[in-house]
Amino acid sequence: MTLLKKLQWSIGLLLFFFVLPVIAGQLPFNKQASTPMKQPEDKQVVFAATNLEEESELEKTKEKTEESTPESTPKSTSEPTKEQDPFKVLLLFTHSQEAYQPIVKAVSGKVAVYDDKTNIYNLQGAISKHFSMNGIQTDVLDVDVMKVMKSEGKTFTQAYNTVRPYLSNRLQEQSYNLIIDLHRDSAKRNATTTMHNNQSYARIAIVVGAEHKNYRWNTAYAESLSAAMNDIVPKVSRGVISKSGDNVDGRYNQDLAKEMILIELGGIDNTEDELNRTIAVIGKAIAKTFVTESKS
Repeated sequence: MTLLKKLQWSIGLLLFFFVLPVIAGQLPFNKQASTPMKQPEDKQVVFAATNLEEESELEKTKEKTEESTPESTPKSTSEPTKEQDPFKVLLLFTHSQEAYQPIVKAVSGKVAVYDDKTNIYNLQGAISKHFSMNGIQTDVLDVDVMKVMKSEGKTFTQAYNTVRPYLSNRLQEQSYNLIIDLHRDSAKRNATTTMHNNQSYARIAIVVGAEHKNYRWNTAYAESLSAAMNDIVPKVSRGVISKSGDNVDGRYNQDLAKEMILIELGGIDNTEDELNRTIAVIGKAIAKTFVTESKS
């Protein structure tokens, strides 16, 4: 090889190594290697955006479906709350003209324990008011029994038989949660009055006839009410008196309904204020003992 050719070859080789890095930088695989890889977060963002678009479409579809649903179609399957029936009490006054001496005297100046105008029958308004305040619906067997007896020439001992058909007919027409035959006791003031928180109350006694099939039912109602009253005002109830045998009725028409009781409300010497306080206690005790239980 001549010297000129060797020199040309050396110059060519030097040019090759000098140009090679420039040529290599233009190759495709080096461009890929120099381009940063997309991070996983980019894919997640795209995925989330896609889901939001799908959800938006679903919402639009749902709205269209609801708009096309007739208005009469209920959106809630929950049933409306059924209104509770009121607790119903029936009042009757077998000895309708039993009276309280202080009240009769204040009205007419007379001293009497029976009166055809001022008597226990006139307390029905006060009783209904106090019972209503305790959520109790009150009906009254509207018959002046002793007036009927006088017109028919009947004696005092026939009172329960006189009122019986009136009561029986009412119970066939309507049902009641509790039936109360209200009387005035003949006992004197010391037995029929009690003090509580510096106020006087007319005491009550509950009488149950023991000569009929409902006796135990009537007794259970009477004892429950008596206990509840004494919880409110100690000793306001004298307790439950069971009667049977000679010279007593033995039924007091309680055989007509197991929910029936007879209440002796105060005595001949009790005042109107004392009676009203006790009537309020009776209403509270009925609500506490029977109304709450019937709704649970």
